[in-house]
Amino acid sequence: MSETTITKGKNTRGNTMRRGIAAAALSAAVALGAAPSFAGPPLVTDDTGTVEPRHAEVELNGGYTCDKESDNGVSTRSEAFDGEMKITTGVTRDLGVSLAVPYLFSERVREDGQLAGTNDGFGDMTLELKYRFFEHEGLSLAVKPTVILPTGKYGAGLSDGRWGAGGTLIATREFLEGTYLLHANVGYEHHGFRTDLQREENRSDLWFGSLAGEAQVMKGLTLVTDFGLSTTQERSTSELCSYGLVGARYEVAEFLDVDAGVKVGLTRPEDDLALLYGVVLKF
Repeated sequence: MSETTITKGKNTRGNTMRRGIAAAALSAAVALGAAPSFAGPPLVTDDTGTVEPRHAEVELNGGYTCDKESDNGVSTRSEAFDGEMKITTGVTRDLGVSLAVPYLFSERVREDGQLAGTNDGFGDMTLELKYRFFEHEGLSLAVKPTVILPTGKYGAGLSDGRWGAGGTLIATREFLEGTYLLHANVGYEHHGFRTDLQREENRSDLWFGSLAGEAQVMKGLTLVTDFGLSTTQERSTSELCSYGLVGARYEVAEFLDVDAGVKVGLTRPEDDLALLYGVVLKF
């Protein structure tokens, strides 16, 4: 079979519900207090934390995703390596802004063992503004409007070709002075596709919700778990995307965190398996 360029299919971390559509943005937990800190990946679910004013954090995230399907007697297997750089800074104590730049390093699709297509390139960037509007006795609430910038490689199917927008309502609850954290998200995204064919094949309006927990098991080491549901973008199915995730984050130094996680698809529209890894640099 001749090799072709493949286009977007299932949700990946870099494009997420988010990512993400992702995705995604991308997200984790916060230890609430006089100067809240901002956690990071591997969670998909976001927290209410913001970076301190006049400080910044740079997330360098990566992932390996694989998925296998069988349809009409044809077995299809896809593998992808992607990454994302996300820069976040604090404007005020309760207001932060971030910019995420996703990149697909390599995607390969095989049908019945034969290479059917490859892809790579930049995806659409996302600009987020997070405002924490409530904080009382360990419970905090935030809202996060998002703008999707059509900066990706449109010809390769890595961009909607039009501006998009969305928003997320975020709740974080602290237990035992931050030893345990619980996060909940519910949100909406609108995708403005360029062509009638894109609109016929994909849903423009997507809803998502997720729940995540964190437990600090020793100094610097936090274990995390995450579960989420979202509307499947492809109109060919009404089944929801659903995932489960477990992972860990370790604070190597005051200026450096490392993280890793395993994300498993619980329904057919979601990718079967994703291995997530990254670092967070704090300035």
